[in-house]
Amino acid sequence: MNASAAPAPGHDPSGPATGQDWRRFAQVHWAREPVVVPGVRPLGLGPADVHALVRAATAVAAPRQLRLATADGWLREPGPLLPGPGDRDPAGYADRLAREPRLAGDGWLLTVADPLSHDFTLWSRVRDVLADLWRHVGQAPLPVTAELAVGDRHHSVEDAAARTDAAALTWVLDGELTVRVRPEHTGTEYALRARAGDMVHWPAGGSHLDHRPGLCTTLRLSVPARTTSALPLVADVLAELMRDRPGDPVGRLALPHPMPSAPDGRLTAPPRLAASAARLTDTLAGPEPERALLKRWAALRSAAGLEPAPPRRTGIRLTPRHRLRRAAEIVRLPHAEGPAVWAANGHAWTARPAGADAVLARLRTAPRAVTVAELAHAARTSADDPELIFLLGELYRARAVTASPERPERRS
Repeated sequence: MNASAAPAPGHDPSGPATGQDWRRFAQVHWAREPVVVPGVRPLGLGPADVHALVRAATAVAAPRQLRLATADGWLREPGPLLPGPGDRDPAGYADRLAREPRLAGDGWLLTVADPLSHDFTLWSRVRDVLADLWRHVGQAPLPVTAELAVGDRHHSVEDAAARTDAAALTWVLDGELTVRVRPEHTGTEYALRARAGDMVHWPAGGSHLDHRPGLCTTLRLSVPARTTSALPLVADVLAELMRDRPGDPVGRLALPHPMPSAPDGRLTAPPRLAASAARLTDTLAGPEPERALLKRWAALRSAAGLEPAPPRRTGIRLTPRHRLRRAAEIVRLPHAEGPAVWAANGHAWTARPAGADAVLARLRTAPRAVTVAELAHAARTSADDPELIFLLGELYRARAVTASPERPERRS
C-alpha cells in the first residue's frame, strides 16, 4: 500500500498556497495520481446547508437518488430512517440513528445524488469553484455529477469498488474520511486520509473504497474522462430527435410467434429494428444533431459542466419600463446555419431576434440596469417585439438577469 499520496492533513507542501489557487493543483496533481489536497478552495457548504439539501432531496428526489446503506447493504425502503422534520441538523439525525433499534448500533451511510439542483445559491457556489478549476485544466465537455454523503462508522459496500470512468473531486465537509484507491493498470493501492477542509482527488480508471470512522459529510464531484462517456449524452440527443421526426407510427409492439423464417431456417432482424436503424441513419444525415449537440454544449458550458441545473424560475410579464441588469455569464455560441445559441446557468435557447447581439453587448457593458425599451432601441426593434420579449424572458427565467419593477410614471 502506498501512503505517499496521503500526507498529514494540513501539511502538504505541494498543495495550493491559498484557498483560491488551483494552479499548483492543476500542474502537480490533476489526472496524475490519487492525492489529498488541504486548503483547496472551499465550497462554502456548512452543516445547515447540508441538512437543507438532504431534507429537500428527501422531500422531492426520486428513490434512486436517495439511498441509505447499513453494514448489510442498501435498504430497499428506508422510510422513517431518512431525515425528517424532527432532525434539527446532521448531528441530530446521527443521534437518532444511533438509538434506532433496527440498525443495532451498526454504521450507516446516506447518499443523495444530484443534491444541488434543489438550491440555486448552493449550486452556483459549487459551479463557480469548478469554473475556477477549468481555467487551469480546460473545460469539462461532459456533465459533472454531484453526490452528497453523510455517514457514521461506515465502510463502502462492494459495488463502490467497481472501476469508474470518471475522475473524482471529494470535499470533506465535516469529520474524517479514509479512501483506499487502486488505479487501473497498477498493483499500487493508495490510502488517503482526509479531514474537514481537505479535498481528495483521484484520476479516472481506478476503484475506491470509503471508510468513515465517525460522523462524516462529503460532497463528491465526478468528472467523466473517457471518450465512451459521451455516448449516453449523444444517445439521448439522437433519441429525442428521432422521436420528433414525422412519420413514426406506434405500430404493433409484439412480434408473431413463432418468428417467421426463410425455408432454410434463417431469421432476419425484426422490421421495427431495421426501421429504427434507417431512421437513425436519416437523422444523422441531417443538420439537426450538430445543432442539438451545440445547444447541449452551450448549456453545459454555462453551468461549468455541473448538472443537473436548478429548474428555471417562473417568468414575469416584461414591460418597456422594466429595468434589467446582468447577474450571470451569458454564453453565446454562433452556428453557421442558423441563429446563435445562448445559455446561462445550465439552460440554453435560440436567440432569434436580428439585434440579439446588440442586446447582449449592451447587457454585458452597461454600468447600470437598462430598460427593455433601451434594449429594444439597441436592437433596432420595438419594445413589444415578441422575439425580443421571449429572449429577455429566457434570460430572466435562467437567472441571467434581474428585473426591477417598472417605475411609475410621474404626474405633472
